[in-house]
Amino acid sequence: MPHLNISKDLQELTLHGTKEFPVALYETVMRLGSMDFLPLHWHKEIQFVYIKSGRVQYRVGTDVFILEEGEGLFINVSGLHEAKPYQIEQALIYCVNVDAKLMGGHEGSIFHSKYVQPYITTNRLPYVKLTGELSEKVADIADMMREQVAFFEFKIWRELLFIWESMLTQSMLTKEIVDSSIIVQHERAKAMLDFIHAHYHEKIALEDLASHVYLSRAECSRFFKKIVGMTPFSYLLQYRLRKSIELLQNDEQSVTAVAINTGFSTVSYYIEKFKQYTGYSPHVYRRKFLSVKNN
Repeated sequence: MPHLNISKDLQELTLHGTKEFPVALYETVMRLGSMDFLPLHWHKEIQFVYIKSGRVQYRVGTDVFILEEGEGLFINVSGLHEAKPYQIEQALIYCVNVDAKLMGGHEGSIFHSKYVQPYITTNRLPYVKLTGELSEKVADIADMMREQVAFFEFKIWRELLFIWESMLTQSMLTKEIVDSSIIVQHERAKAMLDFIHAHYHEKIALEDLASHVYLSRAECSRFFKKIVGMTPFSYLLQYRLRKSIELLQNDEQSVTAVAINTGFSTVSYYIEKFKQYTGYSPHVYRRKFLSVKNN
């Protein structure tokens, strides 16, 4: 199952690459009908995605779209996004995370100030779909990251600059200006998610979430579903289940304690929902995970 180190405000905390070469490759397998998906998160790096196999539903901000095998995606700095397999049983995606400073050489350079910074800051375009040669370039970068032959860093940097220059010369990053109200909406969404993440182990009512962001109950529910793609209750349930999985991956707490500590009202309800989402009971999941870990 994909597991991301995510803070309460949904920022991914993983260190991508190294200070000397801030590029990282992640190969992720996602399966339909389970919790194998990339949950909502954002990162301060830019990201290039390639769909190696299957079909994937992406959500970036309020936009939801399907990427087919062979297609790619650019996700800008701070773009709130998630990915799930769509219709086909299994999907494999490559994610290449890059510190945007690498594209400009160094801060203060004309490359950074003229060709990078304006496109990753105010009113930035949150994403660009990549097809044809550009998506294939992402696949090539993934291959280079895996093989790491002589001078692979140079070759990867060259391919990244080719993609970036192509997006600029084809006006892919300047086709529209993102309205400032969209940025405000994203910040409100992050505040709502932050509240859920801070209080998921407690009893949370819709009124609590609504008052936190100064909305009515109806508007809160409508806005949350528009941004996140599900109701606040559905998201809270999924988040509790994912937190319970983290606790089940060690043998320190009983299943009863895990259920209580992740906000479930009864153990039977927790077991029912866990099995519904993963296909396993918590006991079986723990046994399988610990068996693989020990081997």
